[in-house]
Amino acid sequence: MPSIIENASPLTNFTTVTDVLPSNVLGGSRLSYYAAVSAILLCVWLFQPDKQKCGVSAPFYKASRLKWMFSADTLVKDSYSKFRDTVYQIKTTEGVRTIIPASLVSELKGLPEYTLSARTAVREAMLSEYTKLCAGQHTDTLSLLLKCKMTGQLARMTPQLKEELEYIIATEFPECEEWTPFKIQPFMIRTVSRLSGRIFVGPMLNRVEEWMDVSINFAVTAFIAVIKLQFFPPWMRPIAQYLVSELRTIDRDLAKAEAMLKPIIEERIRDSEIPGYEEPDDFVQWLLDALPEDQKRDFYIQGKVQLLLSAASIHTTSNLTTDCIYDLAVHQDMQEILREEAREVLEDDEAWGKKDSMSRLKKLDSFIKESQRLSGNVTSFIRKVMKPIDLSDGTHLPAGTNLLAPMAGVAVDPRFYPDPDVFDGLRFWKLRQQQQQQSSSNTSATSSPTTSTTPTTTSSSSPSLSDDLSNPPTNPNGRWQFTSISDSAMNFGLGKHACPGRFFASCEIKMVLAYLLLNYDIKLREGEGRPAPNMFMMTKSPSMTAEILFRRRSASS
Repeated sequence: MPSIIENASPLTNFTTVTDVLPSNVLGGSRLSYYAAVSAILLCVWLFQPDKQKCGVSAPFYKASRLKWMFSADTLVKDSYSKFRDTVYQIKTTEGVRTIIPASLVSELKGLPEYTLSARTAVREAMLSEYTKLCAGQHTDTLSLLLKCKMTGQLARMTPQLKEELEYIIATEFPECEEWTPFKIQPFMIRTVSRLSGRIFVGPMLNRVEEWMDVSINFAVTAFIAVIKLQFFPPWMRPIAQYLVSELRTIDRDLAKAEAMLKPIIEERIRDSEIPGYEEPDDFVQWLLDALPEDQKRDFYIQGKVQLLLSAASIHTTSNLTTDCIYDLAVHQDMQEILREEAREVLEDDEAWGKKDSMSRLKKLDSFIKESQRLSGNVTSFIRKVMKPIDLSDGTHLPAGTNLLAPMAGVAVDPRFYPDPDVFDGLRFWKLRQQQQQQSSSNTSATSSPTTSTTPTTTSSSSPSLSDDLSNPPTNPNGRWQFTSISDSAMNFGLGKHACPGRFFASCEIKMVLAYLLLNYDIKLREGEGRPAPNMFMMTKSPSMTAEILFRRRSASS
């Protein structure tokens, strides 16, 4: 759940534009009009001079804006291979960005907002002034509720999530008595919408089609609006906003959300005065309790916060779940390994609701993290410099500089991940075992009276996997968990702005995958390879149209 609220990649992973544009735009009498206007805007955008002067003394990686539009992941990998631990600059579709290597991120991640701002960077990247993609004064409240109420009580939510998953499998997934082709990505979007909605808005609303439509499409509509607005230079946007129809759709979606939530909240406020009233356990109620008295009946706030939650969670979580399913279909050997672990941990219905069940799925956790490594964000650590900063390598970052970290490059750096191009579903599980063994050895050595106290030194200043293993964290397993964050693992952001909903997302993904593994075999069609991802303007997402074969497993198998 990379967070639009605080920290995310410049454009959160949503589905590509061509997958979501209305059919009456893509085909019909207005097509020629849209094509002509789009061509004119594209030409203006491609050839407009870039007047941004950030003053960073760092080399430029040169590539056309058109290439950045459709091949950003390839360009980030290529540029990273050239510069590695050096600060460099790129001119993307969003303008000039300064790329900070993993070796220098540690100097920046702890800086305060008034020096280096994640919120300003995200707000500007999402053009929140026009798209409303900003929680504003409620950002801290929202983050706190996600950390305390949601993350701290995941075990209590698990039975509800399993019930919801079983319902949508029964109503929208094919029988699959024989090998059955199925487009998994559209289904997964609806599944995550239902699961998240069960906790966000409760059972009265999460299955309502109108709510699902608004919660799913709000992010897509906003993404298209951002793309269209980016074709205009900033000085034109106050006028150009009236040419972007999606901005009106955003307003209508916010009004719909407000209208659907209003009777539910009014009923809860009335019922709260009844002695013995038991409050519902969902985000609507948590936010209602947290808001000051004069805002409890501000239904617009509730509607906006709910749609922001949906925008930050549904597409990112469903995308990664789909990527995992594609990887399971490719790597057949992993299915039985993960299935056996799921059988052991989730031996009966009661086990699904145990506090530690999802965390005990360590091999599945590793598989998800490996899938994210190779299919995750193109960039991360989006920040804007508010006050000048001097890095240890001598690089001066003046105010106004926009920063990114090259995640697509770091993910295939052999210093961090040996054989980085090889998919190893147990990569992080093995590292956890190794870390645990080393921690146990260190503990034994520390308790021994003959242990040498001579400190060890390293001959290299570059970050590496061995550095992580030689400096284990307090929790020996924590470094390699799916939800872990570090200077080389920033898919969920970094520092105090790391995505607060990542633990909930982890729970959802593990539940869906474990359920599918226990009940279905999965494979690709004969002769087919892994479905290629879609890439558009720093946004990477799995194919919406690819079909995967499923077959229901017998009860005895």
